[in-house]
Amino acid sequence: MTSRRWERGDAEAPIERLFRAQVGERDVAVIYFGWAGILMRTTDAVIALDLADVTFHPAEVPLLTRLDVHTYSHSHWDHWHAPTARAIAQQTGAPLVVEPQILEMGEIDESEVIVARPGVEIRIGEIRLTPVIGIHPRPITLLHIQTPSLDVFHGADSGYVPLSDFHADLAIVPVGTPSPSCSPKSAVAMIQDLGATAAIAVHGSEKDLEAFRKLAGRQIPDVQICKPNAGELIRLSI
Repeated sequence: MTSRRWERGDAEAPIERLFRAQVGERDVAVIYFGWAGILMRTTDAVIALDLADVTFHPAEVPLLTRLDVHTYSHSHWDHWHAPTARAIAQQTGAPLVVEPQILEMGEIDESEVIVARPGVEIRIGEIRLTPVIGIHPRPITLLHIQTPSLDVFHGADSGYVPLSDFHADLAIVPVGTPSPSCSPKSAVAMIQDLGATAAIAVHGSEKDLEAFRKLAGRQIPDVQICKPNAGELIRLSI
């Protein structure tokens, strides 16, 4: 599954469970929203990545009782949606970090965003973001995210780029379809470069995911691999 629609019903929403979850110093609680959309919470930060309207329902916005930063990697419809980005910013007051071409589209004003320029570190409180140029049909910016407790890398749906200059405890890596740039092989190579101890596989078909699991089992057997279903809340100890 690559996308999901949320229905309130009578059940507690995953976001509500995320904010109630007990998170230790080396834990991260994560909701996967489909494609490359992620909401994650550590002991010291709540971070949103690529939440677009195809995965994040407007009714969920008021449930965001805290957010420290939200980011967008590129302008494709499954990763970026200006009304959703603006609604989240207005609800939470969190800084909005975007890939440069998103600003050039004219859907959002420069005063509303921080532009992620490759190699230029962004500091938001105790959070440090280092933008990295990815490989994709459109310009794409990946992020190395450092919080006081954990380092995370978000690969959006990029192909392989060398990452050995960085370290991440958790690597969020794309494994394939429908992106023409990413693959199981490139995902494993990025995890190896980062020296990650845990990885979340996103953005791929079941065939891609099975190929990724097999390759990861052979080449990085000690890495904790997770493939959540869209809308699922998970917790990883790293």
